[in-house]
Amino acid sequence: MEFKIGKQYPVKCAEIETDDERVYYIPVFEHLHADAQFGFALNHYHIDGRFYLHPPMQHLLNVVDGHTAAVIVPELAKTYSFIGIVEKIVMCVRLTTGLLIPDNPTEKQLPKIELYENWYKSFIGKSCKGKKCPHLGTDMQEKNGYLVCPMHDIYADPTSLKVIYKPKTL
Repeated sequence: MEFKIGKQYPVKCAEIETDDERVYYIPVFEHLHADAQFGFALNHYHIDGRFYLHPPMQHLLNVVDGHTAAVIVPELAKTYSFIGIVEKIVMCVRLTTGLLIPDNPTEKQLPKIELYENWYKSFIGKSCKGKKCPHLGTDMQEKNGYLVCPMHDIYADPTSLKVIYKPKTL
């Protein structure tokens, strides 16, 4: 689906309740999954940063320009209670979102990033037929002349529809 900034759309959201009993709706991709292959064995949802997110939630989930490394973990939420997945009407505030991988990772982050990079390499050359990511079938987004999976930052050539190594110029 093509979104337009400023328009509202029905979006799947994680309904959560914080310790102060406030309820928030976090736009998510409705693909509950684990990423054990790069060290994240808990089932989770990825945040869809294209849609409006209440400022306290932007801060809590460290969402920067629609990108974050945070995910919604239903079974092991520490700073909120997961209520469920609901559909809400939410405004589109940007056209891209995705995984925020640190430019300067800490020592603790390095092993997970290495696992991620090795996992990513296993997708090189795979088809993104229909502009769908070969990992979970997520719709890929156009970004800087490439197709990009918003959940795991997998890049594809828009002409060949094949996964490529991440461009170094981004």
